[in-house]
Amino acid sequence: MKWWNKAFSLNDIKYYWLLVLSIVLCGAFVYWDRMDSPDKTLWLSVGYGASFGLAVLWSGANYVGHIRINAMYRKHNDIQAYVEQLAMNDEDKMELRNYLEDYTQDLMSQGKTKEQATAEAISQFKVKELLSLSKHTSLFDLHAHHYLLGWAAVAFVLLLLLELLDGLLFSHSLLTMIVESILAAYGAAFIMLFFIYKVLDVWVYRKLNSHLS
Repeated sequence: MKWWNKAFSLNDIKYYWLLVLSIVLCGAFVYWDRMDSPDKTLWLSVGYGASFGLAVLWSGANYVGHIRINAMYRKHNDIQAYVEQLAMNDEDKMELRNYLEDYTQDLMSQGKTKEQATAEAISQFKVKELLSLSKHTSLFDLHAHHYLLGWAAVAFVLLLLLELLDGLLFSHSLLTMIVESILAAYGAAFIMLFFIYKVLDVWVYRKLNSHLS
């Protein structure tokens, strides 16, 4: 079920209100576009442009909102919490925890507070690790963004169901047309955005590696 949670997670959509605003604005102007209103070309251009601009703004904010500092580079003041998030087996974690606690006690005997001693012990260990891992460990953890493909699939399934229902009922209502247009546009945009994010990931990794190497 882990893949299901990744593909259909709403929590992974950051700044969702920007996306919702873009969708609502797009729907409103598609509706107006179908109305017989004179001299509306300029306002339609403004409306569609604003909707697209909000979507672009959301895509950028969403990407940045998922970037997290790699755990190895974060500041830690708790030995237990630091050791637990490391990719080690239980035996190695216990050995490291004992080492850090002993080192902390030595620093405390030199007059440092427990918090200062803990932070320094962890920092000293991280320096050794980073010297050996920095060339192979990225500064940032980048999200896989599987939810984009998941919700794109949902959009196209809903689009197909609406098409079938519309064909069976012969309704061809304006509301159905607007919803179908939005599902098609944003579903396709999610798929494109997934690949754009992947290209950005490669670019970010290369930039970081060039600066850290």
